[in-house]
Amino acid sequence: MARIAQSIQLDPARMSASAKAQLAEELFQVHDAIFAGTDLATFTNLVMAPPAERSSLLLHRDENGRLVGYCTMHRFRRQIGGRTCSVLRAQSGLYKAFRGKNSNITFLMRQVMFHWLQHPLRPLYFFGLMLHPSSYAVLHRFSHHFWPAPGQDERHPLAAKAYELFASFNITPVSPDRPFIANLGILTRENKDDQQFWQNSTKPSDRFFLSVNPGYRQGDGLLALVPLSPLAVGHALVRWLKMRKQKRAR
Repeated sequence: MARIAQSIQLDPARMSASAKAQLAEELFQVHDAIFAGTDLATFTNLVMAPPAERSSLLLHRDENGRLVGYCTMHRFRRQIGGRTCSVLRAQSGLYKAFRGKNSNITFLMRQVMFHWLQHPLRPLYFFGLMLHPSSYAVLHRFSHHFWPAPGQDERHPLAAKAYELFASFNITPVSPDRPFIANLGILTRENKDDQQFWQNSTKPSDRFFLSVNPGYRQGDGLLALVPLSPLAVGHALVRWLKMRKQKRAR
């Protein structure tokens, strides 16, 4: 497996306009190799200039200094159920040869810890659109409590909060009878072997994702909401450490 030689964290707000533009073009090369349906201008707004309280960017480079992946985390302030909350949203991309080591986990956890230091009493959520079974699988693997998950329905307490956030970000569902699915025009590039792999998977998280979001190959995304409490982060950290230990033992 290829190796990430260096991971660098940046604050886009501290970068000059020319540096942002140059980095956006480099980032877009990685994004465009993994996803279809987005042009450079749209991508730049999503990653480098969203209307967020705070943004942070992680760059992954190989031994030759080539950019091979990225992860951005944006923090927004929202009202959920009449209460002020913080909402984290992320975008990421990593070349296939460098995947499998959960290389963004420590970065994401640091963003959560930084928020708690700034706003210890403000509730925190992660909110995203899962565009591919692999993304939902990671969420299912590390999340202690989230929506939607196998065995849940729209009566779950988190469902109403998720729909409220959906509307606050001006995301329109594909249809009234599928309020948890939206299409942002971003498609994951897959070959036939990848498609067959996910279709044949027997894991509950994969089967659930495919059953509720069969149109993911056309860009449909499944909304997901994760409350980020100390218990939830502790659960994710234990899972990550356990997986690292298992891989080292092989």
